[in-house]
Amino acid sequence: MVRKRTPGTGVIVGRVAGRTRHRAPRVRLPRIGAGWVRGAAVAFALALLTTGGLWLYSSPLLSIEDVSVRGNTAISDELVRSVADLEGSSVIFTEFDEAEERLTALPLVKAAQIERDWPNDARITITERTAWGLWQIGERRVAIDDEGVVVDLPAPTGAPVILQVDATALPPAPGERVDAGAVAVARQLVTTAEQTLGRAVVALEFSQASGLTAVLANGASDTGLRVVFGDAQGYEFKVAALFAVLQQAHNEGRTLSRVDLRFGDRVAVQ
Repeated sequence: MVRKRTPGTGVIVGRVAGRTRHRAPRVRLPRIGAGWVRGAAVAFALALLTTGGLWLYSSPLLSIEDVSVRGNTAISDELVRSVADLEGSSVIFTEFDEAEERLTALPLVKAAQIERDWPNDARITITERTAWGLWQIGERRVAIDDEGVVVDLPAPTGAPVILQVDATALPPAPGERVDAGAVAVARQLVTTAEQTLGRAVVALEFSQASGLTAVLANGASDTGLRVVFGDAQGYEFKVAALFAVLQQAHNEGRTLSRVDLRFGDRVAVQ
C-alpha cells in the first residue's frame, strides 16, 4: 500500500489493491475563553432581571390595594378613587402623573397629589376650589373661584359681583374659566382698596374691549369714580398712579368721574 498526503487538505490517501481510501480531516473545536463566559453570565443575569421585573410588575403582592383620600369636602371619596383608577396597579412601577391630570380635570379640583403609602397603598390629597365671587351675564350669575374658574357651589354672603356688560351668550358652565386677569385685579382691589386708596369698591364691571372697570366710592358723588384697570399687568404701578391722581385732585378740590389706567404713564382723567 502506498500512502500519500494530499497537499493543503490534511487528507491521507492510501492505495490498497487498486482502491483509494479516504481518512476524515481532523476537526478542531474552538476554545471557550473567559470573555465568552462573562458575556454569557451577563446575558443570563439580564434575563433573570427582566423576568423578575415582569413578575414584580404583575405580582399581587406589590399591587395597590387601598387608596385613601383626604382634603376633599365637596366631592366624594368614591369619585376621587374612580377617576384616579389606581387599585390593582403596581405600587412600584405606576406613575401618578396621568391620574393627577384626570383628577385636576374635575371642575372642583384645584390640585391633586398622589403618594405611595407603603407597602400596598396610595394616598391622594385633594385641594378643592372654593367660591370667591359671582360672574354675572344679564340676569344670570355663576359662582367663580379666585382664579376665575366657574364652580357649582354657593357663593359666600356678600361675595363680589363682576358684571360682564358686553356678553350676549349664557354664562360659562362649571369648570370653564372667565377672564382670569379681571378676577385677579378685582380680588386685590376688594381686599386692599380701602387701605391703599381710602375708597371702597362699590361695583365691578368687565368688557372685552376695556377689561376690568372698578367703581370706587366717590365722596358725595352718587355715581362713584369709574377706574379702568384693563388687565392685571402692572397692577402695582396702576394703583400708585391712581393714588397720585386722587391726591392731586383732592389738593385742587376737584371731583373726578373717570380715570383710565390702561396706557402706562399716560393716565386719562375726567
